[in-house]
Amino acid sequence: MLTGPVRQVPWPRIVAEAVAIVASILLAFAIDAWWQDRSQRLEARDLAAKLHADFRESQAHLEVWRAGSRRIHSGTGEFLDLLKRADKGQELEVPLRLVVAAIGAPTYSPTDAAVELLSSAGEARLNENLHNALARWRQQIADTSEDELLIRGIVVNHLVPELSRQARLAAAFEYERITGHFAGRDAAASDEFVSITVTPMLEAALAERHFYSTFVVEGLDAIYQTQAQILEFLEHF
Repeated sequence: MLTGPVRQVPWPRIVAEAVAIVASILLAFAIDAWWQDRSQRLEARDLAAKLHADFRESQAHLEVWRAGSRRIHSGTGEFLDLLKRADKGQELEVPLRLVVAAIGAPTYSPTDAAVELLSSAGEARLNENLHNALARWRQQIADTSEDELLIRGIVVNHLVPELSRQARLAAAFEYERITGHFAGRDAAASDEFVSITVTPMLEAALAERHFYSTFVVEGLDAIYQTQAQILEFLEHF
């Protein structure tokens, strides 16, 4: 039987090497996680900066839109008051600017860039406050758009046919007149009038149109307030 010196296993060195290997793996994972977190934070900040610029532009656009919608609402209200004070079948001389307001049916939409930036993947990098504000913003836009489409249906299907039956509306449909009234620079002279006969159909259509325009004005105000809140969140992101 052969005998010889027993070779000792260098356990301390093996353990030290194993610990070093595990430590290097854990360090690699930690560095990778740190890098991913850093990249996500940078991407989130970049997205927030782009959103801030876009929402600031949308806010300026919405300022003009709110003012135009108020002018339309006020004009339709003034037109409706004229009809209510008159007798059925009575012929009125209505200022052309009120007819222009009555048939104007614009629809608001935010800038395309804001919608494109807010993909589900991009929005996931934002915080809960922004998530909630953006969800509210989307719902407000959807609600306001629904009211605007209702108004357009009333104008196209009821108001314009009834007005066209009584008067020539070519002048009221001129692009410069409609956009000018919306922007506060009426192309219709103060002494331009249209002869309109008071009918139940006309009064009902105008009343319905004025009713929904109230919700549009309120909806645009709500969108403006929410966009202001979103801008504040983005400024402190």
